[in-house]
Amino acid sequence: MIILKNFSKFFTYLGQIMAFLTIIMLGLIYLNQALPVKFLGEFATQLEAIKDYAVILTITVCGLGFACRRSLFLFIPFCLLAICALACYSIVLFKV
Repeated sequence: MIILKNFSKFFTYLGQIMAFLTIIMLGLIYLNQALPVKFLGEFATQLEAIKDYAVILTITVCGLGFACRRSLFLFIPFCLLAICALACYSIVLFKV
């Protein structure tokens, strides 16, 4: 249990940093789409490609921080669900 509590702090801090960076990325993407001058150029298409992954991973990391604080019986199913969600999204995205 102590190991999971230490991981909880790590996932909490990592989730906060990822959320901050994801919001900045989304703001740049939406600002680039709203303005008549496309200031991001080709970089905008790269940001669009990682946008959905960034949101899914941010939510997953924040959820892992929450699950670590509770119990192992919540942590393991949450990890399995997160892996399934990411795998299903990849299958849909790449049409494997």
